[in-house]
Amino acid sequence: MIHRTLPILLALTAAASAQDGGQLYTTHCSACHAADGKGATGGQFPPLAGSPWVKGDPQRTIKLVLHGLTGPVEVAGRTYNLEMPPQGSVIPDDHLAAILTHVRASWENASSPVTADMVKVARAATADRKTPWTAPEILKLHPLPAVAPPIANLISSIYPGEWQDLPDFSKLKPINVEEEHDGLISITHADRNEQFGLVWEGEITAPKAGKFTFSLDADDCARVIVDGKKVAEVRGIGPLNGSRAKQGQIKLSAGRHPIRIEYVEFSGQEGIALAMKGPGIPGWRNLSDQPLPPERPSLMVTPTEERAVIYRNFLADTTPRAIGVGFPGGVNLAYSADNLAPELIWTGNFIDGGRHWIDRGQGNQPPAGEQVVKLSGSRALADTARFRGYKLDPAGNPTFSVQLGKQFVLDSWKPVGSEGSPAFLRTLTVNGQGSPVEFLISDKLPLKKAGDQDYELGDAIQLHAENAALESRDGKTYLKLAPGKPVTLTYRWK
Repeated sequence: MIHRTLPILLALTAAASAQDGGQLYTTHCSACHAADGKGATGGQFPPLAGSPWVKGDPQRTIKLVLHGLTGPVEVAGRTYNLEMPPQGSVIPDDHLAAILTHVRASWENASSPVTADMVKVARAATADRKTPWTAPEILKLHPLPAVAPPIANLISSIYPGEWQDLPDFSKLKPINVEEEHDGLISITHADRNEQFGLVWEGEITAPKAGKFTFSLDADDCARVIVDGKKVAEVRGIGPLNGSRAKQGQIKLSAGRHPIRIEYVEFSGQEGIALAMKGPGIPGWRNLSDQPLPPERPSLMVTPTEERAVIYRNFLADTTPRAIGVGFPGGVNLAYSADNLAPELIWTGNFIDGGRHWIDRGQGNQPPAGEQVVKLSGSRALADTARFRGYKLDPAGNPTFSVQLGKQFVLDSWKPVGSEGSPAFLRTLTVNGQGSPVEFLISDKLPLKKAGDQDYELGDAIQLHAENAALESRDGKTYLKLAPGKPVTLTYRWK
């Protein structure tokens, strides 16, 4: 009887130990590293999920928990500079072993258990230590596990030239080509520090199929191309400090994919930072030897279920006096009070206000959502027209007002789509006596007639016009508005 019950008791004991490890982790660790191991407060603390710091030799993490960590440390492509307090005096050996066993076996981690005897040995070996570890100190004793290079088969080509933006490198001849065996793009291999271009080509690996995000920053300009498609681009002359950083997304199948990075340095400081994240990659994976600048705090601005929300700070890809409106149902627009028309519409999330509302950062904030459509970039009405403000209905839907002589052009917007089929209803009205008013609908998207009152506006928008006919002229789309006769336009994403 004893022989039959012993395996059951051992299994129950092991299960209890694993459960205790999770509970102890919640008590001692989750405030900083989060219950899911991804770092608390939106990743402001180092993640443990998938981190190489908790893999391999367990003595590394045992000693860090016993004595703490100070100074900068890079985890998952991001540099943190926080103090990790020592826990050796408050967590006994068996509890610490249970916590680390839980961490090393959770969130896609799959490393061997930690025993109380391992902790006891580490505690005795470092009993004389009075200060926290630094990253270089602990890594000298216990290096991180070897990993495959971030970019396989990486080759760099250098081009001399005085460019202030990205040239067509395909028409240029490099003066030097090298293999980069560490798999990280780096400008340290250039034989100069001003007036040059670099092109790197290699292969990245997507661990799983899905949507991957690439983050790029540069001094001065750079471009990332994956599978032959441009994913992110930083144009012109400027610093590498996060203010010009760009992100782009692409869907990838599991496996290797060709990547090409183009870079230009004009003068002054130089540098490029590139990282990727996506399915199967915990946090950011650095693709450059220079890590990304610290991420700005995130504060997503969202409408309620009943009312739209307004954002009046600087928006990317429109004019300084832009007015952002996020509507219930996941549709959004940016109206230019300078050009008297909506210039951007998009779906999904509205805007991340962290740059302007938390740390008062400079620069323009791009839309936070998807399917961004650039409708126009020039004035919709004559130069004599003047913006006169906007009014909101009880649901927060705006009506923008523009004065043109003795006439007023009213431009009203509200969401009308259903889930999975986002759409806008736009109503244009001219009040006051006078001649019909010609209004610019788009100077960016070609117009194609699809029915009596139906059109295609570029590749992304289906447009339905009530009580009006659209006219295409010189690559622009116009609408004639007769006084007192409202026109409605329905914008629907394909």
